[in-house]
Amino acid sequence: MSRNEIRLRRKRLSTHGSDRFRNYGFVLKSHEQNQRLKKILKVFTFFAVILIVVVLMIILFRWETRGTHKTPIENSEKIQTIP
Repeated sequence: MSRNEIRLRRKRLSTHGSDRFRNYGFVLKSHEQNQRLKKILKVFTFFAVILIVVVLMIILFRWETRGTHKTPIENSEKIQTIP
């Protein structure tokens, strides 16, 4: 006999085996709720990460455009005031 068969026979003869499955419906319902919660958490996290990346891209794009517009305006004003 292999080690696994001996372990299975021991569990079959022990009283703890029947205790594990006494409330199988409750365990199954709890497991389904946990799986649903994990799935919702994954979707929410994925959505939050995408939202953060998009917001950062928008901020960087606006920051870039604001920086490029100020430089030519400042240079043209300096040129006009010097003469």
